[in-house]
Amino acid sequence: MDGLMQDVPLTIDLIARRAMQVGADLEVVSVEPAGVDRRTWTEIGERVLRLCTVLDEIGVAPGGRVGTFAWNGHRHLELYFAVPCSGRVLHAANVRLHRDQVEYAIRHAEDQILFVDASLTGTLAPLRDRLAVRDVVVMDDGAEVDGAFADCPRYEELLAAAEPAEDFARAAENDAASVCFTSGTTGNPQAVVYSHRSIVLHAMGALMVDSHSVRRGDVVLPLTPMFHVNCWGLPYSSALAPAKLVFAGSDTSPEAVARLIESERATVLAGIPTFWVQMADVFAEGGYDLSSVQRILCGGAEAAPSLIARYLERGIDFLHAWGMTEMSPSGTAVWHRSGEDPPAEGAQGVPVPGVELRLVADEGSVLPWDGQSTGELEARGPWIARAYLDPDDDSNATRFHDGWLRTGDVARIAPDGTVTIVDRTKDLVKSGGEWISSLELERALVAHTEVAEAAVIAFPHPRWGERPAAFVVPASGSEPSPEELKEFLQGAVASWWVPDVIEIVAELPRTGVGKHDKRRLRAEHASRLAASVEART
Repeated sequence: MDGLMQDVPLTIDLIARRAMQVGADLEVVSVEPAGVDRRTWTEIGERVLRLCTVLDEIGVAPGGRVGTFAWNGHRHLELYFAVPCSGRVLHAANVRLHRDQVEYAIRHAEDQILFVDASLTGTLAPLRDRLAVRDVVVMDDGAEVDGAFADCPRYEELLAAAEPAEDFARAAENDAASVCFTSGTTGNPQAVVYSHRSIVLHAMGALMVDSHSVRRGDVVLPLTPMFHVNCWGLPYSSALAPAKLVFAGSDTSPEAVARLIESERATVLAGIPTFWVQMADVFAEGGYDLSSVQRILCGGAEAAPSLIARYLERGIDFLHAWGMTEMSPSGTAVWHRSGEDPPAEGAQGVPVPGVELRLVADEGSVLPWDGQSTGELEARGPWIARAYLDPDDDSNATRFHDGWLRTGDVARIAPDGTVTIVDRTKDLVKSGGEWISSLELERALVAHTEVAEAAVIAFPHPRWGERPAAFVVPASGSEPSPEELKEFLQGAVASWWVPDVIEIVAELPRTGVGKHDKRRLRAEHASRLAASVEART
């Protein structure tokens, strides 16, 4: 017996229509070199319909890929909707990747047209003759256009000359909507293809109180870039609510963000832990009126309990979340509420509704949720990838099997579903035949009041095979010594876990999406540290 419900496809135009109809009095605000741009969701929707016509007129084929090279802003948002809602596929290229990886991603996605912010034309200019695209459209944001793109068509002129489409194209819910590449920390980035259905369901899930908890009336300020996992889905969930959406553009320095919070009265902020470390001092200094902030969404890496506590003390709720590009990115979440005790240890929360998790041992057996058993975390759900774009990618055989995604994270799960990440499989340190968790060492180090950030890597050792080395960024105004930190760790971890080397550094290298780049740390320091040990022995 079939159900007798209406067969309305889960496609992104459902979100677009709602934003246009229910968001008539809610703004999309963009900071650009030319100044602050303000438009309602209804006005954004009208421009999206014009852009659908533009894509027809410039000859992008149905199903064709449309690339972007842009900051967070309203034009990028318009492409977020117009490209999939006209039957094409969006690819937001990561502007922070090395140029070779940018070229690789644009070629691999098979982008036909590339839309680029005027302010980024200088960054893209060295690649101009290597871009495998038919044409480039420049989005004027008030910045000077590099001469390499001076003759390219202009976004606003194309929109002004186009008649709005009568309606959005009728896509099937399992049609591809966008392509997003992983950050490429272990080689060329890999392409994840999101469907209309996965994006709509992820947006709906983000409105749940135990997930991102985006709601109508919020003022959402995402500091995560739109080229990274669809900006954590916030453009779509904010449109679905709908909520006021504020884009910071290229300047996401703590001071610039503080001014924006003050002027726009932002209630929900989203970004990685590194940013919240910097922002905590701005809150403490009291130079801006930041009283509007109610909630912080944090992901991309683990936030130290001491950092979370600083925001809870200010009456700001703090969401700690874990996920991956392959997961759109939502996987687990835990809300820490102001007025409650801060977390005692790093835990990633429970699976968000719609996501299933399991632990798998090396030999393939499924492990119990007993809070003790440790295995690789695997995931499945309606917004989780089942393969990468390239059918010949060897990772399709190693990362996806039996209907589950192998995350590469080693974890344990408590009986109530609370997930604690032990480490990334590639970041574990095997010393004397026993495993050391680099992540748990990092947690122990950042528990020290004079430590802001820490990254631990393995380096070769003639006796133990590998030993850990820690790179520590001190807290503002602090000067901890390596000896002091080693002594501190003696009571926090097993004595044989204490790093042989602790080096104090001004900053840690980062990937294109702001995560600690351990691959680069290993490449730059592992051989040096190993040679130092050899010399001493």
